[in-house]
Amino acid sequence: MTDDGLRFWNTLTHAKQKFLPIETGKVRLYVCGPTVYNDPHIGNWRTFLFGDILRRWLEYRGYTVFHVMNITDIDDKTIRDSGKEGVSLKVFTDRYTQSFFHGLNTLKILPATVYPRATEYISEMIQFIRKLLQKGVAYQAGDGVYFDIDAFPNYGQLSRIALDKVKSTARMVADEYDKDAAQDFALWKLSTPEELQRGIYFDSPWGEGRPGWHIECSVMTNTLLGETLDIHVGGEDLVFPHHENEIAQSESLTGQPFVHYWLHVRHLMINGRKMSKSLGNYVSFEDVLAQYSVDTLRYFFLSVHYRRPIDFTHTTMEIAQNSLSRLQTTLELIEDALQKHEGELGVPAETFTFLNTVHQYRLAFESAMDDDLDTHSALDALHALSKMINEYCTKKPNEAALITTRRIYKQLLDSIGLYFIDKPSTQVEVHDRSRALINVLLSLRNRLRAEQLYTLSDSIRDELKQLGIHLTDTANGTTWKLEAGG
Repeated sequence: MTDDGLRFWNTLTHAKQKFLPIETGKVRLYVCGPTVYNDPHIGNWRTFLFGDILRRWLEYRGYTVFHVMNITDIDDKTIRDSGKEGVSLKVFTDRYTQSFFHGLNTLKILPATVYPRATEYISEMIQFIRKLLQKGVAYQAGDGVYFDIDAFPNYGQLSRIALDKVKSTARMVADEYDKDAAQDFALWKLSTPEELQRGIYFDSPWGEGRPGWHIECSVMTNTLLGETLDIHVGGEDLVFPHHENEIAQSESLTGQPFVHYWLHVRHLMINGRKMSKSLGNYVSFEDVLAQYSVDTLRYFFLSVHYRRPIDFTHTTMEIAQNSLSRLQTTLELIEDALQKHEGELGVPAETFTFLNTVHQYRLAFESAMDDDLDTHSALDALHALSKMINEYCTKKPNEAALITTRRIYKQLLDSIGLYFIDKPSTQVEVHDRSRALINVLLSLRNRLRAEQLYTLSDSIRDELKQLGIHLTDTANGTTWKLEAGG
């Protein structure tokens, strides 16, 4: 079931807003993918991992997510660096595309619904540009086709750039440019003699050339997700000019809002400076994983809210590693306790209090995640839950309570991608001990209902349903049976 409390900080409005999807129960999500001209460094992975956390939480809250993540395989950088290396553009970008997918698999990031490559949408880009020309918001020049930012009154709404102070009459042919260079930008670039010689060009009504960077994302989103997206995710460095230009060209064409919620991730820092390939201060993905686990890197990113910069040091990584170890220890203690106290079926008052507190920590975790994906506060709740479980395991715990708690604890871990717990099987082998455990859970649920703790009692019903056990409440009590396939 979807949740009514989910809120996001929207870069467009500079406010935290309740999430209201375009279509009930469904989310159209676009996460800016890599420009495949080099191996992604861990600064790039912060944005990609955030997209994964967002996707996981939306699904945790019951949404069906159509997730698009683009591959920019033609732009200034890919053309420049493939030329320096003396290989074809396709050979060059294929290599780094595979490197990107290797990283996704290593970090166990949930796969997107589709990974469109810019070069696969050239014909759609040409049609898009043709329509912009027909609407009078673009014009042809000697070196290509440009978007006229004066023709879009809302230009600057995302970045809040003051056009009257920085507007230049010159055109900007480069894909990326300074944050103060508010200029008409290229939609289609005529190929240079070198690009023509290398075969880097496509036929178009305006001559042999290739698309500008900004038009690529607008066309892929329009083709795959429609005129309006629910959520668009990217790094903070993309607010201007890239995302600003996406809005201008998309809304000029459709007349509809391009994106409802813009979410931007702050930079990863090294000694207080942005990690960047151009600055030469980046740390490679391989170097980090040679010293730390995948889960440690994920925990490091989770430990700081995505709208705050995070500084990479070995000290912070070791803190993440130790914190992660404590969460892992709790899982081990639960398993040990289940073996030692097998068959303990009583439901003492202490167990009732324990389960109620488990529920409260779960609500605290969910509330933090609903509040603009506050992973830092969510981890605080998770560690508090972990500590309480550890203490309960040292006593004479109730087996049914531990089984329920283990499932809740694993669900919370899985919702943020830690330990990547497999989804529970719907196959349940019912023997005498299993039947006894189910009946104990039913007794506990009836007690909770009698005390009007319906949220907790419903959670027990839902946990059993995931195991393929269906409950039926009647005037004579509660019965259960295995669902089909159980």
